[in-house]
Amino acid sequence: MEGEKTVSEKIYSELYREIISHKLKPGQNLTLAMLRKRFNVSHTPIREALTRLSSDGLVSYESNKGMKVIKFTDSEIREIFQFTAELEVLAMRFCSSAFTMAPLLNEMKTIISQEENALENNDIESWNKVSGIFHGLFYKYSGNKFLNEAAERMGARMELMSNMYSRKDYDISVSITNRQREIYEAVDAGEFDRAADLIRAHLQFSMIDVLELSRSDD
Repeated sequence: MEGEKTVSEKIYSELYREIISHKLKPGQNLTLAMLRKRFNVSHTPIREALTRLSSDGLVSYESNKGMKVIKFTDSEIREIFQFTAELEVLAMRFCSSAFTMAPLLNEMKTIISQEENALENNDIESWNKVSGIFHGLFYKYSGNKFLNEAAERMGARMELMSNMYSRKDYDISVSITNRQREIYEAVDAGEFDRAADLIRAHLQFSMIDVLELSRSDD
């Protein structure tokens, strides 16, 4: 049983990376026969891996068609970003009364500086690596495990969509960093209502980018 779990974990990790990186395209079939041939294993670890991916929200089951890589509708993309924005605002408000405010601000400032340095060097790959960390900071310092659990449940979906940014242009990257700096400055000034509005606006702009990129792939 232990060996089978290890195989299942390997299959899950490989498929997860390929979905997140868009190597496996939205709507692509994931048949047991195809995966069994690829990984040369029985159906059991494959089903276990697909079950985990389904729990992550990265694959879906369609009657008479089997498992497919998730393809979000425009409505689902909007709902995911709206829900994520409200979660992030709530996490930020937890941080506003916490002893962790100083390390939170320090880490926010460090990440933004790293983003700006990457953009100065036109290094979008390095920018991608650090920009996604920004949104996890409020959860990290919120001190609330239930907020973290909710964020983790949305994490794979948001990672899938944010990785579409690997194809975005330099100007969009600059805009994102500028919006993150505005959020940092509002939190640093203790203007938490303004920070909440900026978080919502920031994710709305990101949502628009994802919707446009998603439609261009159709």
